[in-house]
Formats: sequence, C-alpha cells, structure tokens
Amino acid sequence: MGGGTAVRLLGVLVLWCLVVSAVEPGAQDQAAMQDALRRYLVAVNDCDEAAARAVVTKDFSAVGHNMKPEFVARLRPRAEVCGPNKGTFEVTALARVLRVATEDVAVADGFFRTIQLPGGDHAGRLYLTFVRREGRWQVMSLRFHSLRFEVPYIGIEPSAKHDPAGADGWVTLFDGSSTEASREVGGGPFPPTWKVEDGLLQTVPGRDGRSLQSRDTFRSFELRFEWKAAAKGNSGIKYHLFYLMKGDQGADGIGHEYQIADDGGDPGAIRFPVERSGALYNQIAPRGAVLKSLGEFNESRIVVQGRHREHWLNEVKVVEYESESGPPEGPITIQHHHTAMALRNIRLRRLNP
Repeated sequence: MGGGTAVRLLGVLVLWCLVVSAVEPGAQDQAAMQDALRRYLVAVNDCDEAAARAVVTKDFSAVGHNMKPEFVARLRPRAEVCGPNKGTFEVTALARVLRVATEDVAVADGFFRTIQLPGGDHAGRLYLTFVRREGRWQVMSLRFHSLRFEVPYIGIEPSAKHDPAGADGWVTLFDGSSTEASREVGGGPFPPTWKVEDGLLQTVPGRDGRSLQSRDTFRSFELRFEWKAAAKGNSGIKYHLFYLMKGDQGADGIGHEYQIADDGGDPGAIRFPVERSGALYNQIAPRGAVLKSLGEFNESRIVVQGRHREHWLNEVKVVEYESESGPPEGPITIQHHHTAMALRNIRLRRLNP
C-alpha cells in the first residue's frame, strides 16, 4: 500500500472514530499538542529542517489549498527551499478545537495567517491530525484552506494613516465619551449593541451583539484597559488577528484572545482554566491571577513585542509565551459575548519592532 493511500485511509478512520467516540483531550495532552504545533511553525518560520523533523511523523503531509507554491514548499523547510526565501515571510496559526479519536490519534481545526508573503497574504482554516508515538504527540498532517474573504470573512488591511500618539506616547482608544476610535467588526458604524454611559464603554446584552474593532491597526504594542464583568459574564480582547468574521448572528475577530470572565460564574471558566480571566483563551491558563470582587474594576495589560507576549491582571503577569511568528499588522477587537461588561481607560502605545 502506498504512503498516500495509507494517509487517506487513516483520515477516513479518524473521521469515523470522531463521529462514534470523539472526546476532548485532557489538559496535559492538549498542551502537548499545542506545543508540537507551535514548535513546528517556529521551525517553518526559522527554516529549521531538523527542528521540524523532531515534531512531525515520518509520513507527515502538509497541503495548502488555493495557496501560493512558495508557501506550500516552505511547509517542509528543506535547505534548498529555505535558502533564498529565509525570513521573507512567516505563518502563524491557532488550533482551537481538539478531539481525541482513539488513544493515540487526535484531530483539530483552527485558523492560520501568513505574514508578508510576497504577492499577498493568505488566511483561513487549518485542519490537523496528531499521532502519539512512543508517548509523544507529533503532527501527522496539516491542511491549510485559504479563504477568499467574501462575506462572512473579511480581510484585514493595515491602516493607511495611523492615529498620532499623545505627548505621553499613548494612543487613546476610549476616553470615557468618544467612540471615534472604534467601529463594528467588518467596518460598519459603531453598533447599537454598545453604549457609552457614566464614562464607561458597555455592552447591551443580547444575542445580536456585534464586537468592536479599532479603526487603527497595530503591530507590537502595550495595551492597557480596565474592565468589570457581570455575573456569569464572558468576553475578551483579541489581537494578533488572522481575519475578521461577520454574519447574521454577530461579528467577531479570529485571533489570540485575552480572556475576560466572571471566573466564579461563567460555565467555561468554572470548567476550564484556559477560559479564566487573563488566559490566552483556549491555549494557556493564567497563573497567580487574583480577580477583584464581582462588580469592581480589574486592571489588565497586554504586551506584544515581536514574538514575545505577556498578559497582566491586576499588576500580576499571569501569562507569558513566545509566539511562533512576529505579530501581524491588524486591529484590536473587543468581543461582545452577549453578556454585560463594562470597560474604561483603554489606551495603547506602540513598541518596536
């Protein structure tokens, strides 16, 4: 049996197993899979063939649908491919939904985006298969599906003109009254499911909530904001965006997310540490986080500088990680998760690189 046929048969088996008995992997297995994917992407971006081989199976396959040939070639970072193109572009990705099909096979889907790919960037959906061999999770297959960015998907274009910083070096995104710095995700006017009241930027709870998007775009930055959630509240600040999404049930951004929640009342936060306040949502749980009492304002900070990222909550660094790529240029989004939330004093300063 040929290698390609074997891979296809395994794919059919995985899908069948998913339908019958798929379960969510435990926290340790999830972390190991996320780490394998991140290490693979770092190897691709750094053109490190040996590092890539260390985290993929011998029969590893990677396919890019509707993708530029130079991108697909880099998915196996061989020296003859990387040489002239090393450092010219990067790829970033998130695995969001992971399911164990058998004891040693898992699948996932997520999102990806290229950064500074010659001739124009790609972004879209990512599908993965992980296999555990000798007690270690490895990446067996990757499928990149580039989107056309028609409704409901919207590409992210860098701002033609960046807002100037104030004398203190900070750009104000919300000053207690003006909504000029924000718009609806996808480019629409400031949505009616948000309001400014008592100097606060507040959601209007309901199923038709529209997330907010900064009019300006950013790359490396420090973002500071204060927030309070209602009982069972859930929201987030998204950055390092892959693409924007708009549909009948709401609008949102797909990317890295600083989680905001009522940790004692939101069902996800109660069940999963990676869904608690300060977390890199669904990726890294916060450590040492101490929330104020429900109804009191918390102080948060997000630092993005090159590949380095930090989440702070009430002056405690609760998450620190290295991303597989530098940050793409893009807006900041504030999620409307249908529950009550209020924010104030939202400001940002640009960092280098």
